[in-house]
Amino acid sequence: RLYLTTQELPLLSGGGEALLAPPLSALREKLPLRPRLAGSLCPQSLNLWYGRTDLREGTTSGLHHDHHDNLYCLLRGRKRLRLYAPSDAPRMRTHGRVRRVHPNGRINYAGDPTAADGRTAHDVLRWRLR
Repeated sequence: RLYLTTQELPLLSGGGEALLAPPLSALREKLPLRPRLAGSLCPQSLNLWYGRTDLREGTTSGLHHDHHDNLYCLLRGRKRLRLYAPSDAPRMRTHGRVRRVHPNGRINYAGDPTAADGRTAHDVLRWRLR
């Protein structure tokens, strides 16, 4: 079994986060940073999840939500995805108490508020103090 994922993005010297994190950054010249499928959308970050499994056992990812948009590509086999609307979050057993669901679908939990674009109060304060 193999599992490869990147999540934490390195901070840039001028502030903000890089678009890619290692080991994905090693492929920067080979990846389209704006795939045609994305149209005029500009990616905020690019992550990679790569998995392989024994065909008899299969693989599973627990119920979760991502804070960023996803483009899911299956190279071989089949995968069943069960998608729920962000508005379903208050009726689900989450690991925190849902405080707010922004109109764009961003979910906030009690004690961890963010703006609709994911900025925390600390991010906003740091930006204002520049």
